[in-house]
Amino acid sequence: MSRGSSGARQRLGLAGGLSLAVLGAFVVIALGASVGLWGADYHGFVADPYAPPGAGLWLGADALGRDLGARVLQGAQVSLVVGLGGALLTLVTGGVLGALAGFRGGIVDRLLVALTDAVAAIPPLVALLGGALLLGPGVASVIVVIGLSQWTGLFRSVRAEARRLAAADFVLAAEAMGAGPLHQLRVHLLPHLGPLLLTSAVLYFVHAIKVEALLAFFGQSSQELPSWGGLLAECGSELARGIWWPVIGASVPLALLVLAAQVVADRASDSS
Repeated sequence: MSRGSSGARQRLGLAGGLSLAVLGAFVVIALGASVGLWGADYHGFVADPYAPPGAGLWLGADALGRDLGARVLQGAQVSLVVGLGGALLTLVTGGVLGALAGFRGGIVDRLLVALTDAVAAIPPLVALLGGALLLGPGVASVIVVIGLSQWTGLFRSVRAEARRLAAADFVLAAEAMGAGPLHQLRVHLLPHLGPLLLTSAVLYFVHAIKVEALLAFFGQSSQELPSWGGLLAECGSELARGIWWPVIGASVPLALLVLAAQVVADRASDSS
């Protein structure tokens, strides 16, 4: 291995380690905020509307005079919960349906492919906003909307891999020895799908965070806790007046979280 290649691997490893540290920091922030260690006074009025950053208000105040720093800390909870929940539900929906279609084939495969094509034909923004409006605002609604509308890409990947494995010699031998579909899925399919599902989990985590910010911008996310997307919706029009701190407070942590998760996804994809 050349010295340049070794140096590149070390830099990639360092980037992955830093990204994991950033993700861990956000988890600590969210857990601390949830139990009131910090950011507890996120709904109290502590200053004039849009008071600039200063002593006691490290990110200034929002449009109602509430501590923007406390609201940003609380917003980490919403992003992480939606990211994890949305990714998990998407994996279950797309993974199970894709494995079933690829392994069973026949009429089951054709019906599931038709269902996937129908869901994929709906413009993503229409599906997300329509589902959110139907279920009503809230974190649980956002998770359900993501999980039931964003699984089509994973379905196709898992289906293709399942079809390949279904024709493999070791699967045919297991079937000839009397192994049932559940045994084949558990013993032969799932272990081979592990790298694909792991990478997809991180990618859908990133995607779910972005979707939550979008839906929060339209007022369809959490109504109890502040959300980074909601904060952006509240203050985006104030930039023209020189009020920059609410936008920075909401957008920087959102960008850091997405970037860190994306780097981890890339590293997982490279190692799989």
